[in-house]
Amino acid sequence: MKDNMHYELTSMADTPETFSYAEDYSFWIPMIEYFFEYADSFEIHCWKEESAKFEDIINSLPNVEHDNDGQLLIASGQLNEKAKEFILTRSLDTKGRLKWFSLFLEKQGEPLFSSEHCGVELIGYKLNAEQIAFLEKVLPGDVRRFEW
Repeated sequence: MKDNMHYELTSMADTPETFSYAEDYSFWIPMIEYFFEYADSFEIHCWKEESAKFEDIINSLPNVEHDNDGQLLIASGQLNEKAKEFILTRSLDTKGRLKWFSLFLEKQGEPLFSSEHCGVELIGYKLNAEQIAFLEKVLPGDVRRFEW
């Protein structure tokens, strides 16, 4: 049996920014690295006012496709070794917070896993029991969990 899961972090950092950031992102790198094993492509969303973060993506990964969708800047491409290394090593800012509004991982064009709203909401699609167990082990204990 496969389930769709939605996790929402509840411990937020006290910041002056308009976005909510998690208090702690220590779970994020191991979680994303785990789901790399199941994915073959990625998509990253940044807000237009975060154009420097977006430029970092397209300059570091010149083979990614990039698009402008209203207020969002979107970069997408194959999840090759260079993309994996970039995501794992360049995803957090100097304050240890997630740089991007959203990261989507896909397998054969189907959604697999996403980290949205600066990593505060995490969604897995058609997850098996092992994947759910991994998430529940690595995520902070005070997350809200929804299943559908």
